[in-house]
Amino acid sequence: MLKAGISLYGLNMIDFKLWDHQKETLLKAVQVKEFALLHDCGTGKTLTTIQILRSVYKKNGRILPTLIVCPVIIIHNWKEEWEKFSNVPSDRILTLTGPCKKRVLQLKNANENFGPNFIAITNYESLVASPDFFFSILDWRPRCLVIDESQRIKSHTSKRTKCVTRIADEAQYKYLLTGTPILNSPMDIFSQYRALDNGKTFGKNFFSFRAKYFYDKNKYMPSHIHFPDWRINPESFQEINELIYSKATRAVKEECLDLPPLVKQRIYVELSPKVAKAYKSMLDHFVAVLEDSVVTADIALVKTIRLLQLVNGFLKDEDGKITEIDSPKKLALQELLQDITPHSKVIVWAAFKQNYTQIREVCEKLKIKYVEAHGGISNTLKYDAVYAFNNCPDTKVFIGHPGSLGIGINLVPASYSIYFSRTFNLEHDLQSEARNYRGGSEIHKKVTRIDLVTKGTIDELVLQALDNKIESAEKILQIIVDSAVEVR
Repeated sequence: MLKAGISLYGLNMIDFKLWDHQKETLLKAVQVKEFALLHDCGTGKTLTTIQILRSVYKKNGRILPTLIVCPVIIIHNWKEEWEKFSNVPSDRILTLTGPCKKRVLQLKNANENFGPNFIAITNYESLVASPDFFFSILDWRPRCLVIDESQRIKSHTSKRTKCVTRIADEAQYKYLLTGTPILNSPMDIFSQYRALDNGKTFGKNFFSFRAKYFYDKNKYMPSHIHFPDWRINPESFQEINELIYSKATRAVKEECLDLPPLVKQRIYVELSPKVAKAYKSMLDHFVAVLEDSVVTADIALVKTIRLLQLVNGFLKDEDGKITEIDSPKKLALQELLQDITPHSKVIVWAAFKQNYTQIREVCEKLKIKYVEAHGGISNTLKYDAVYAFNNCPDTKVFIGHPGSLGIGINLVPASYSIYFSRTFNLEHDLQSEARNYRGGSEIHKKVTRIDLVTKGTIDELVLQALDNKIESAEKILQIIVDSAVEVR
């Protein structure tokens, strides 16, 4: 292991260790100005990036203007990591949060106090929410840019992507951080690398990139029912793979960390006869709609959501009225918590806010202490919930939404995670799974993921779709060549 000394800029006078994959990444990244850390959640991307930046600062003899863009929930985590793994003065590490006017004022004051040489951490949404804040970032002219969870800019048309790309075009040192660069399609990689290297790898034009590497499987469908289905050309897999790894390293936690086994279980439940009848009626209507040649994606999405609601214990009509339905998942959860909580902590993930009430009722019935972190909870209370779960022995259950608190948070005291409900969102699924299966989970003999699945319903299709997306992503990210391509 590499022991840190005083040779790198901004180092605490303490020893710390890097894993082998972190040392490899550090050695490669410091030789170039654009690099992607395609590292799984929990493999130490943040620490590695801090070491890369400290090396850049040392080379330049000072802290460079540095912007870190990340999901809002991990802004404070970045600051804590800087304070833990460097001696950069705390007042030079800005967490740009709160109203946009406050953020603009923070930047102005920092410029007056330190000149441009400080570190600022903000979230993606803030760049879009206020033109004043966005242009204050551009005027500051960050020379180093870290794009954390870069899958957030996978869409080439989104305002978020355009804002980040504009900042990136002016930066000198740029770093992508993500364990899931490809979620829905290999085309996801384009916008991320466009921001990383100004189009040197895959070009600046998305449509040229798509035309070069992909084909439309449905190209010859009649125009009135045509919908594109873009597939990667079979001969393009290796070329894209080699281009990706020309300026990236990949770290898969099962390969680079000494983790306990991840055991995955599916517990199947069945709908009551009454609910099953309602589900079949809704499904038959859905199929009839799908067979209509003028069906739109919006209609299909609405029908899919209705089916997901029904199998997860409620139904929301067009007027927003919610009808509660008996859910077999609630009884299954009760039995699981009875068995697990006497000896272990548990995360219960739910994709629908209506499920939180059901989960709370189970915990309260069993007199189990729980905390919550989801869209209905403020960020301050979310941090409090994480602290309580990680530090209070009697807090046994963490209730969370995979999208609201599925990123950047450490919940390793839990040796179990239970998925009460889920959607087709692969990012939420993978990120949430990594909250308690990451560096630090060595404290457990095993980590268990349990999916509650309603048999013979859309629940099974969701899991199948997630598995297919994972397979597609792994195929393009697999290092096909015998050895990693040298960084250009």
